[in-house]
Amino acid sequence: MKQMMEHFIDQSKEEMISHILELISYPSFTGDVEQNTKSVKYVLNLAEEMGFRTMATSDMSVGIVEMGEGDECVGILVHVDVVGVGDLEKWTDPPFHGVHRDGFIWGRGSLDDKGAVIISLYAMKALFDLQVPLHKKVWLIIGTSEEDEWTDIATFKKEFPVPDYGFSPDGNFPIINEEKGYVDVTLLFDEPEIKKILDVRAGDSPNTVPSKAEITLEDGTQFTAIGESVHSSKPQKGKNAIILLSKKLQEAGYAFQFVDFILTHLSDEGAIKDTSFTKEEGAISTFSPTIIGLEEGRVKLNINIRHKYGTRVEDISSVFSSMKEKYGYTFEVGDALEPIRVSTELPFLKLMDEVSKEYGVDGGFEMTAGTSYAKSMEQFVSWGPVLPQDPQTAHMEDERLRVSTMVLATKMYARFLQRLLTEDTKKQ
Repeated sequence: MKQMMEHFIDQSKEEMISHILELISYPSFTGDVEQNTKSVKYVLNLAEEMGFRTMATSDMSVGIVEMGEGDECVGILVHVDVVGVGDLEKWTDPPFHGVHRDGFIWGRGSLDDKGAVIISLYAMKALFDLQVPLHKKVWLIIGTSEEDEWTDIATFKKEFPVPDYGFSPDGNFPIINEEKGYVDVTLLFDEPEIKKILDVRAGDSPNTVPSKAEITLEDGTQFTAIGESVHSSKPQKGKNAIILLSKKLQEAGYAFQFVDFILTHLSDEGAIKDTSFTKEEGAISTFSPTIIGLEEGRVKLNINIRHKYGTRVEDISSVFSSMKEKYGYTFEVGDALEPIRVSTELPFLKLMDEVSKEYGVDGGFEMTAGTSYAKSMEQFVSWGPVLPQDPQTAHMEDERLRVSTMVLATKMYARFLQRLLTEDTKKQ
């Protein structure tokens, strides 16, 4: 059975690449309902051509591909919405003109998360085509708002039952059973010298470290800072252009309150310098400025926060409240998700660990600063599809997915599902 599944996946490699490239061609920015609906429909049509049953929420914000029978349901949570493209000049190819070369699939969404959509679908197809009797049900749940507030998942939960357990292929191997929390805080600075600022801008998504920041001043002076874009859960891997721009302004003698705040409380690594509110020894909560602009005569700054267990959203709000008078800002807490920790003793996670080791991938469990749909449902983890040695390019320019990793991940997911759905295991 295993060899037959692997042979099918090897033979399907070119098909998978083609479908990922097609899915990349939809510029399905989070919030663009039209393009996200088209993307979901593309996947559902493809699944129906394969012979799967499909469903969708009433607003088409979530598509579902179903396989198997039984009362127990295993969920696979993926998404087709993508973040902004950052600095277009840094892309080797246009971000939505998917390209297969040098052993990679290039394009926005290739890694996060359109590649995983097709990987998961073909893992299911590997079992489906072999007509293996399945004692449980699988739902591939395709969301459209993962990079924003999860209104899609809220709609899904109103209209469909939640799966018993499962995973989101929206991260790295090994198994991620613990995720930091997620908070966006918007600060509006009442700058005394606001008339000096004609324009300031950087960033196009709240969860991406921007690679370019620009400001134009009343006296005609312009400053541009070029950094390195990276996922905001790992700010130390990039160079935040907002921080670099703030340094340029300070060095030039411009005394803006937002500059003072950023350079006093945010380091180049994105960690707030005063971490006294962090309750767990050795834990670090990161605070990354991700978007800046002007709004109604004030400087608007978004800070994306990844907080560890022991830190609450209330603690974070208290920190910002304590500094608002000093720096002259008002603030609002936006999207907020608490950290998760899933027990490693669950039978399906033990099986997942066995399959990882079976394919030569390091097993075990890890914590991540990233946020995935795994937070949205009980007994869900993040698992792959990226190997530790692969380029970590989610939210970056020149995002790409290694083809050999695509094939390996498909085999691992198929093997996991085959064992999970056919072996006589107790309900989780």
